Amino acid sequence: MERIVFYDGDCGLCQRAISMLYTLDSNKILRFAPLNGDTYKKYFKDVSNMSTIVFYNKGIEFIRSDAAIEIMWVLGGWKKLAIVFKIVPLFLRDNIYLFIAKHRKKVSCIILHKDERFLK
Repeated sequence: MERIVFYDGDCGLCQRAISMLYTLDSNKILRFAPLNGDTYKKYFKDVSNMSTIVFYNKGIEFIRSDAAIEIMWVLGGWKKLAIVFKIVPLFLRDNIYLFIAKHRKKVSCIILHKDERFLK
């Protein structure tokens, strides 16, 4: 089953986060695709929100802070400790996430890895 992390491909902070996930994913279970790409359009009808992260995990969609926590849980090992953030109420977690998302494009860009795990 597919485990795809959808991200803003034009955002430097997002690219840094994806690069970190790429490195942490030693078992190569995650795939990565930009929110404005063909793969996202294949899975979802709404392509208007580019200021979030979406994690598609075996048919279930997670967004914003829930996506980040679920991604870490799926990666396993010590990364499962991210589950402790679930004790923080969703509205608070997502408000922090949205604040960061609002200012994310001020962070410089990096170039991501190029291999079969990156989808269009």
